[in-house]
Amino acid sequence: MRLVLRNILRVRGPNVGARRLLNVDRTPGPPRLPKEDQEEFERLQKIAQSQDAIDEYNRKLENDPTKESLKSSILTKNDIGSFSPEFSKTIPEFEGERNPVTGEIGGPKQDPLRHGDYSFNGRVTDF
Repeated sequence: MRLVLRNILRVRGPNVGARRLLNVDRTPGPPRLPKEDQEEFERLQKIAQSQDAIDEYNRKLENDPTKESLKSSILTKNDIGSFSPEFSKTIPEFEGERNPVTGEIGGPKQDPLRHGDYSFNGRVTDF
């Protein structure tokens, strides 16, 4: 009897019964909604992602008196990606692709190590 039990455990493993009990349909994520709720959720998601919903939201913002500051000339000016005036464009020390001092071709137009770090206008661009 003991030999038979050992063979069964060896073939099936000791936790076969426990694995069967725990083998419930588990999927990663939140628990499933009832069918009606899931359909309503999907319908609302579809509406929220449509262009009509976005246009309606934008119309509400245009007519909202509390959002007057959004129409300010300071915000409507397109300064995206630009720096403040103190960071002006660097002035090249030479013209062309070849640096006359170092002989480097295609390198920076100003000596990057002049101030002790690899910077232009005080902004470090490397390291």
